[in-house]
Amino acid sequence: MSRKWKVRIPLFILTIIMVTTQVFGGVEINPFSAYAACRKVAMTTKGYATWKHEQTIPVIVISWVIFSDGFNDLTCQAIGIGPFWTARSSMHTLVGCAKSLENEKINMCPEDYFGVSP
Repeated sequence: MSRKWKVRIPLFILTIIMVTTQVFGGVEINPFSAYAACRKVAMTTKGYATWKHEQTIPVIVISWVIFSDGFNDLTCQAIGIGPFWTARSSMHTLVGCAKSLENEKINMCPEDYFGVSP
């Protein structure tokens, strides 16, 4: 094998890895993406309503995925290469929800595990 091929093959493989990392960092497919890794974090975080996906920001091998429940935001950082992603950290804003002043027995803003949509 010539010297050119010894350089071209690793560069080709590296290019494929970087392109697939960018693709899987920004898409919303279930098992193989930054969204899927952060969705698991959102499923285990209490909120006032169902977490809805707002935005995904891919940056090389790191992606930021932002969810919102209408009151709070959940920002998750995922790190990955190609289709293999793991959630590294998350930040959850703690904004209070307005409660009814008229009837104290009604809790308009229950904080619980409501899941993620979709």
